[in-house]
Amino acid sequence: MDFVITCLPGVAPLLVRELTSLGLQASEQGGAAARLAGGVEAAMQVCLRSRLAERVLLPVARYEGDPLEAAPALADAFDWSRHTGGAPGLYLRVDHERGVRGDSRVTASRFLRAAPASAPVRRDSAERALCLRMQVGEAVSELFVDFSGESLQRRGYRLAGGQAPLRETLAAAMLVAAGWLQPEPRGEDDAAAPRSKLVDPFCGSGTLLIEAALMATGRAPGLLRSEFGLLYWPQIDRAVWQRLREAAHAEIREAPAGVSLKGFDADPAVLRQARANAERAGVLGLIHFERRELGSLRQRDLGVAGGDSSDLLVVTNPPWGERLEDQEQAGWLYHALGQTLARHAPQARALVVGHKVEILDRTGMTLTAQWRVRNGPLQVWLRAMAPQRRAPAPPLRVSGEAAFDVPEQAQALVNRLRKNSRQLRRWLDQSGVQAYRLYDRDLPEFNVCIDIYGDKVLVHEYAPPKSIDPAAAEQRRVWAVSAVRAALGVHREQVFLRTRSQQRGHRQYQKLDQAGEYLVVEEGAARLLVNLRDYLDSGLFLDHRPMRLRLAQEASGKRFLNLFGYTGAATVHAALGGASRTVTVDASKRYLDWAGSNMAANGFSSVQHERVRADVMKWVSETRDQFDLVFCDPPTFSNSKSRDDFVVQRDHGELIRQIMRRMEPGGVLYFSCNFRGFQLDDQIRRWYAVEDISRWSIPDDFRRNMKIHYCFAIRHGHGDEDAG
Repeated sequence: MDFVITCLPGVAPLLVRELTSLGLQASEQGGAAARLAGGVEAAMQVCLRSRLAERVLLPVARYEGDPLEAAPALADAFDWSRHTGGAPGLYLRVDHERGVRGDSRVTASRFLRAAPASAPVRRDSAERALCLRMQVGEAVSELFVDFSGESLQRRGYRLAGGQAPLRETLAAAMLVAAGWLQPEPRGEDDAAAPRSKLVDPFCGSGTLLIEAALMATGRAPGLLRSEFGLLYWPQIDRAVWQRLREAAHAEIREAPAGVSLKGFDADPAVLRQARANAERAGVLGLIHFERRELGSLRQRDLGVAGGDSSDLLVVTNPPWGERLEDQEQAGWLYHALGQTLARHAPQARALVVGHKVEILDRTGMTLTAQWRVRNGPLQVWLRAMAPQRRAPAPPLRVSGEAAFDVPEQAQALVNRLRKNSRQLRRWLDQSGVQAYRLYDRDLPEFNVCIDIYGDKVLVHEYAPPKSIDPAAAEQRRVWAVSAVRAALGVHREQVFLRTRSQQRGHRQYQKLDQAGEYLVVEEGAARLLVNLRDYLDSGLFLDHRPMRLRLAQEASGKRFLNLFGYTGAATVHAALGGASRTVTVDASKRYLDWAGSNMAANGFSSVQHERVRADVMKWVSETRDQFDLVFCDPPTFSNSKSRDDFVVQRDHGELIRQIMRRMEPGGVLYFSCNFRGFQLDDQIRRWYAVEDISRWSIPDDFRRNMKIHYCFAIRHGHGDEDAG
């Protein structure tokens, strides 16, 4: 008696391996099924013990011919008395193969109409019923008795899942593919100890960890449920079934020494589900669940002792596609996963699921194996990977002779770039920054700013007045780019040129290109995304670097508010610094999306980190939330549909007063402004304790122009301090 054991498409090789390990005779039958020999007891064992099987099907009728005639032909060929005699009812479901999917002419009703009048058929979907399944193909159609009844992936412990939950069978397949608790081969006669520590940093409702605990304790997955289709097959021997269940119970054991199971998630609601699911499965005591985001995980959280992660396995289903509105942010979350493992657990192994190869590529990890499978209706990839530790490349500097000769008119700029780089050398060596300002309109004939971003250069040209001949202006632009290339020794493709003119409102934020290319630069513990092609600004204000690093130092346990948040770089630092909550407010959807990608690239979701699209003045006057730490960097001028235009010199006093109404005692507002003629409202100095930290907040690469911005620390209290 042969059976067909179905599984998720792509899992058949793993299923055959599993069935063979159970002592059963199995062979692969396509990518989504295996053929099982050995009789009814073997089928019972699959229902009880298989972690990968979806259904156990006994073929009972076959028809070759027109699919429109399949239903009555199979009904006629079916031995009704043998397979339904004494059964309390019959439930039929028709499963179409892809070739005839959607053909409503092939239905369960056609089969039922052809059944004998004496057949014990029930037309509803009663649970206590023998289950038949019909597979209709263009050339061959088959009828099966379904020994599983409800799909075997429904173990019985999960009453609810989070968003896009993994099927239990897919979770088990991931663990098998990852080699959970299996020795790792080293050579022909040697093997490393099995990886006994498992971490899921996006555990959701806990399916992966629960399946891992069931495997570690030898608990047969079928022991968690009592209903199977085989129990209503007339020829079943219930005594044999009971004996097999008792034997499976007897094999439950303690988890091997050293086994550690940890699950982290940002959402407390799904963690409550995970604990409830684990308790129903009988393995809650084996699993540590904790509310924590990927960006806050450290070696101790991963269970890495002394930096050795050779026994760590990371198996996870990060949010992707269907669970995040913006797949761009999902891709950066995968990037954060690869970076986190490279930093804290470089010897670990990872098995990650994703529905797009390009998103999985963002991890930056080394691919060792992959499988293409399905999770419900979705095609997904399983990838086994190893972290790849890459030291950040040092940023460009001017060194030695120029790469090539430049026109005499450009030589002065080459010389100034060489001088500036020499003055910044010690600071660059000590600070480790990857993005800095090399030149800031030092020479009157070259009215440009030159910023370095890793191995790329952004040249900001300030538009000349209309009195300047356009041809002469173009010639100076060519000389400037030539000087940059020669001094830094870079190719033309590494230099990006932007022309700045006086802007009003949000025009400076308008998109200029559609390339969508982002460069990652490191700043302290943060990874920040810059775009040198698509927008006038890169997405990172370099002069605020000291302020962002200070926010990271002060944010631990605090509620952080970022007003006029732009791309959220300050929020990233606050989150990495341990802020209990962050809120980023900006009027631009585009830049809030960018802020979301910045947060994702550092391992943070939107659960504790809210992004609000709103007019800042209106929002801060209406909110009732309280904060401990606020960063506000308003533009000099901005348009508004809901009120008068915002002018920083005129309106900053009211803005600060509204912010301080939402400030907890002991909290601090860091207020920054880049309007060159800015003067702080005298009333603000009288009402609050104001500390002028402008001088401190200017980084070394901007000290050639100490008026790049003003910055104040404002607290509840009285008096005026000057940090000068």
